[in-house]
Order: sequence, then C-alpha cells, then structure tokens
Amino acid sequence: MAWRHYHAGSREDATMISARVLRVEPDNPDALHLLGVLAYQANQQDKAIALITAAIRVHKKYAPMHGNLALAKLAAGDLNGAAASARKAFALSPSYADAHRVLGLVYYKKGQLGRAIEEFERAQRLGLNTADLQSHLERAQSDLTSNGNNSPLP
Repeated sequence: MAWRHYHAGSREDATMISARVLRVEPDNPDALHLLGVLAYQANQQDKAIALITAAIRVHKKYAPMHGNLALAKLAAGDLNGAAASARKAFALSPSYADAHRVLGLVYYKKGQLGRAIEEFERAQRLGLNTADLQSHLERAQSDLTSNGNNSPLP
C-alpha cells in the first residue's frame, strides 16, 4: 500500500505507512527500501544508503534495491560503490536497464566516456528510452568528440 501511495505522488502517506510497518516488523524490506528511496529523493544519501542496505540484508536478490542503492551511492560520490551496486543489480536481473544507466553515469563521472556511452546504449537496447538517458548519451558522445577521440576509451 505504501508503494501505491508513493507512485501516486503521496510521499507523506507512503512515509507514514512505511513507518507503521516498521514499528510492527522492524526488518520489513519493502518499508526499508521505500524509506531509503524517499531519503535519496530528499538528498539524504547517508540515510538512504543505510535504509536500502538494511533492506538488502533481508531481501538480497531484488535488483531494484541494488539499483536504488547504486543511485544513492552515486549521489553521495561513492563511484566505486555505485558501480558495484549497479553490477549486482544487473547480475540479478540482466534486463534491468536502469542499472546500466547508473553504471554509465559512474563511467561518465570517471571520464571514461566510451564506457559510459556503451552503458547508456545498453540501457536503451534493454528498453529504457527516457529523455534523461538520451541527454546523458548525447552529452557523453559530444564530450568524446570534443576530446578529439571518437573511439571508446579503455
């Protein structure tokens, strides 16, 4: 029910319901995960990482949890941690396109433009076709061309 409220845009209700669930079941992975996502969106990355990590301890094989952990780590500046979490997400679910987008962002921030482009394109092939992804891809391609190097970086 909390996720339904979240998707409907009622974050306050989602938070309230998740908190109630945790009072009854402190290790509920869905409630921990949702509160972690909400913390990420509120730019509270340490809290997001702690909550999503706690959810993963209970439910280790749910790719979106690892993908959201990757986003929080990326936002916190932990590029290696973000990459590891993104890789875990698509290892659990090879068709999980957003994990490739996040890994592309990691490579972009590291200046590995060719690898970033590969990951953004892989996300597109897997069906992620958002304006955000297209923007990242175009920026990486432009930066690679501006650097005078049209081949993927190692």
